[in-house]
Amino acid sequence: MLTTEEIANKKVAAKQRIAELKSDKEKLADGQLTLAEFTTKERNNEQEDQFLILSKEISSLVNSHLNTLLLKKKQLVHIDDYGNADWSLFEKELNYFIKWTIKAKIDVPEKMNRQLFNLVIDLLFAYENNTPPKVKNLDDVSPIDFEHQCADLLNQTGWTARVTQASGDQGIDVIATYENVKAVFQVKKYSQPVGNSAVQEIIAGKAFEQAHVAAVVTNSTFTASAKKLANATGVFLLHYSELPDFAEELGLVETE
Repeated sequence: MLTTEEIANKKVAAKQRIAELKSDKEKLADGQLTLAEFTTKERNNEQEDQFLILSKEISSLVNSHLNTLLLKKKQLVHIDDYGNADWSLFEKELNYFIKWTIKAKIDVPEKMNRQLFNLVIDLLFAYENNTPPKVKNLDDVSPIDFEHQCADLLNQTGWTARVTQASGDQGIDVIATYENVKAVFQVKKYSQPVGNSAVQEIIAGKAFEQAHVAAVVTNSTFTASAKKLANATGVFLLHYSELPDFAEELGLVETE
C-alpha cells in the first residue's frame, strides 16, 4: 500500500508528465521538434515510467543489502599513489550484485540496465551519507600503524588487545582477550587480495597460543583459496571496519 507522501509524489509526477507531453506536441506542431525526436523522447519517457513502477520493489531489495554493499565499497575502492580512486573492482562487484541478487528475482529489461545501476549507486551513497562510520578510514596509514589501529579498535570495544613485537610471533600481529576468550589476529595492510598463506599462518599461531579464535584482518579482500581454507578451519576473515562488532559476532556480547 502506498503512503500518503508516495501518492502525492505520483500525482505531481503525473501532472508534470502531462504538461511535458502537451509542450512536446506543441513543439512538434511548430516544427521545433522533428517526428523522430518526438518519438524518441516519448519512448524514453515511457521507459522511465516503466522503471519507476519497478523502482520501489528494486529499492526494497537493495536496502536489505546496503550494509554488505558499503563494506564491499570500503574493500574494493582503492586510492592510488596519485590520489586517484580506482572504482573498477567495485563496479564489477555491483554488476555481479545486480545480476544475481536483483535481476534473478525481479524482471528488469536489459534496456533499463543503466537506470538500474544508477539507482543502486544512489541508494548506496544516500545510505553511506546518512550512516555515521563506526571506524575512521585507515587506508592511508602505514602497515605498522594499521596493526596498532586495529588493536585500538578492539580495546575500544571491550577487548584487551596488544600488538606483538617479538620476531618469533608465529604469524600473530595482535593478541586479544575478551573475558575468558583469547583471540589471535594476523593483520594485513594490502592493496591486493590477501592470500592463503595468511590463513595458514594464523592457524599455526592459534595452536601456538592455544587461542580460542583466529582471524585475519585487512583493508582489502581475500582470495577464493583463502576463503575456502578459512571456511574449512573456522578462521574469521575480517575487514578492519568489522572489528568493533567482532565480540558481538562471536556471541560474547548480549544483544537486545
